[in-house]
Amino acid sequence: MTLATPPTSSPAGADAASDRLRHAYIETIGCQMNVYDSERMLESLSRAGYRRTDRPDDADLIVINSCSVRERAEHKMISMIGGYRTLKEHNPELVLAVSGCVASQEGEKLLRRAPSLDLVLGPDQVTQIGELVGRVRDGRAEGARVRPVEVDFVDRHTYTFATPEAPQDGRVTSFITVMKGCNKFCSFCIVPMTRGREVSKPSADIVTEVEALVRAGVREVTLLGQNVNSYGKDRMARDGSGELDFAGLIAAVAGVDGLERIRFTTSHPMDCSDRLIAAFAEQPKLMPYFHLPIQSGSERVLRMMRRRTVVAEYEARIASLRSLRPDLAMSTDIIVGFPGETEDDFAETMGLIERVGFASIFSFAYSPRPGTAAARIDDDVPKAVKKRRLTELQALQAEITARWMAGFEGQEVEVLFEGPSTAHAAGEESAARMARIGMLPQLMGRTPQNTKVNVETDDYFALRDWPGRLGRVRIDHVGRNSLTGTLLHLLP
Repeated sequence: MTLATPPTSSPAGADAASDRLRHAYIETIGCQMNVYDSERMLESLSRAGYRRTDRPDDADLIVINSCSVRERAEHKMISMIGGYRTLKEHNPELVLAVSGCVASQEGEKLLRRAPSLDLVLGPDQVTQIGELVGRVRDGRAEGARVRPVEVDFVDRHTYTFATPEAPQDGRVTSFITVMKGCNKFCSFCIVPMTRGREVSKPSADIVTEVEALVRAGVREVTLLGQNVNSYGKDRMARDGSGELDFAGLIAAVAGVDGLERIRFTTSHPMDCSDRLIAAFAEQPKLMPYFHLPIQSGSERVLRMMRRRTVVAEYEARIASLRSLRPDLAMSTDIIVGFPGETEDDFAETMGLIERVGFASIFSFAYSPRPGTAAARIDDDVPKAVKKRRLTELQALQAEITARWMAGFEGQEVEVLFEGPSTAHAAGEESAARMARIGMLPQLMGRTPQNTKVNVETDDYFALRDWPGRLGRVRIDHVGRNSLTGTLLHLLP
């Protein structure tokens, strides 16, 4: 869909910037899927003659890649549009766009809510952004305001995934989308309405993508999907193609030479199969970190959420995982204040948190999302009660996380170094300059459990040589969210 105002006389200099290099700025809100989508948009824009900028003031195109999973993220996006609107007054060439889940959810309504917006595109249209921005600019050149709205889902039977370009920025970790959408329709969740039904990328394409990433220097990949552990079910059900399930995909990716580590997110307890649990013991490259959202410890609340998850079975799955991989770190999502949640329900959630001993949790106060089943239920838990429960939950988890982190002190851990942890970036200062001012390089890496580790070294070439390498590190200090250690030796 495209909305346009009638042509008027073309303003002088309307295409004055057409012969110069344009710059694009993308503000990414939300999950790793949005991070991945932003990279695909930047690739599309590069082919259309745009260069990335990290300064919105320098941009000729600003894209807000939005999230609608939480009300707060949606409000943040609306606030950003208001802030960027003033930039259009100083730069008549500026195009302002919204992509992502709010775009998919609101569509044309966003244009009415934000008159300064020029373009709205959904997650299925991210690779078309260069063409869509071109339509906006062509309209301007003809004296008309063209405001495309493209948010419809591509038919899942014909949907094709974008082929990413190999990164050239020296990164050693990378996300890979292996599927999109979700079929679960939890009562609080907007994802099936904003991302569509499940579609799995062919496993051969995923392996090819991983091979390209490894050739570019990547050593760790994170497999992404809204419900990633249901990977392959749609393809197997549709055409009996012999496509792999998620455990099979992990094994196929693990076979790529040069890849050191595999992670994945996000999962649903219903799809935590025995084969996936066994993969944590069978695949050394699969890291011992598992994010498995439960949302509540109350069976009654889970039924209202349409989670179809039994708490006892959830805990049994975790016990099986830990029996096979004792070093496994678990994390989860928790929503407090869901409609109808009582103090007893909340107490059951607190009890689950204590029993499982999660390394970390992502916790939220419930907010109704338009179009979901829960939005039709009276939001009867007062905001003050939600806030108090969230505070209590987070305080308990802080204690549990501190105990878990304390277990690293004095231990030797394997760290994959990713890059500098200090304010300066690699290459900004020469080794000689750093030596002269007495500044030791400090690098950041992560343990297999995904815990951040900072290491200081007197090797002034470490910023160049360590990223992508594995090392044995002794942990000397435990912080609130990270560890500090001493390198014992780099691994071959």
